[in-house]
Order: sequence, then C-alpha cells, then structure tokens
Amino acid sequence: MKTYKTFKPSVSARPPAQSLTDQRYQDLLKVASAFFSNEEQRRQALRQEAIEDIKALMQRYGLTAQDLAG
Repeated sequence: MKTYKTFKPSVSARPPAQSLTDQRYQDLLKVASAFFSNEEQRRQALRQEAIEDIKALMQRYGLTAQDLAG
C-alpha cells in the first residue's frame, strides 16, 4: 500500500494580516456585495435555462401543468 505525505503548511506560509481599517472594511463589503450579486445573477440565469428546458420538453411530449401535478 502506497503512503502519502500530508501537506502541513507552516504558520509563516500565511500572508500577514492587514489591519481592518474603515477603508479596508468598505473594500471588503464591496467585494462581498459584488460576489453575491454575481452569484444571484448566475442562479437566475440557470433557473431561466431550466424553465426553458422544461417548457421545451413539455411541448415536445405534449404535456401540461396538470400532467405534472399528478
């Protein structure tokens, strides 16, 4: 059986921490806000794509919403 060495980063491998000034805090808020906004847009696009796929399949097989309800 092959054994592998585990990687254990040393504490010194971590970049030095920046102090949390008001400007740094505002910058981090902007980055977080942009991230969540992009993720929401991506989620909405995927949702719309799924709806379009479902509608196409329903039309292809002649299904209605009532057929899906059971």
